[in-house]
Amino acid sequence: MEKLKGYGQERLVYVDEAGIDDTIDYPYGYCHKSQRYVAEKLGHRKKRISVVSGWRQGERIAPMRFEGYCNSQVICKWVKEFLVPELIPGQIVLIDNASFHPQARIEKLVSQARCEVIFLPTYSPDLNKIEHFWERLKKEVGKLKNQCESLYDAIIEALS
Repeated sequence: MEKLKGYGQERLVYVDEAGIDDTIDYPYGYCHKSQRYVAEKLGHRKKRISVVSGWRQGERIAPMRFEGYCNSQVICKWVKEFLVPELIPGQIVLIDNASFHPQARIEKLVSQARCEVIFLPTYSPDLNKIEHFWERLKKEVGKLKNQCESLYDAIIEALS
């Protein structure tokens, strides 16, 4: 946090990915306090759509959607083809220390845009401002899932 205070917000680009699936889930329910609440919950996921994006001064940049889970290959492709063209020289990319974020490759790609990377400490979502956006997006998708034709349509609707 101390290191980040020395930079202007216009220089910071927060990066993260989020996965949204179509699992039936009831995050809350009601029953008498003497009873146990029971609800349906699938033991498997049918479909997962993931989104990776940057967050700069309250706006999403370089968004990419794909089916399935994120891995090193996907992240490096996104950094090279989507993020780097959006970066302004001198910006700092803040990214978490996920095991599929190959630090040396990401640093090399971002340095081509004359920017630097700071890898955030493990388990520190409070330092990554895009996490708040993903939380709101997932809540909105949850509300829209049953009203839309598909999970993808619910995500598009929530993003708009």
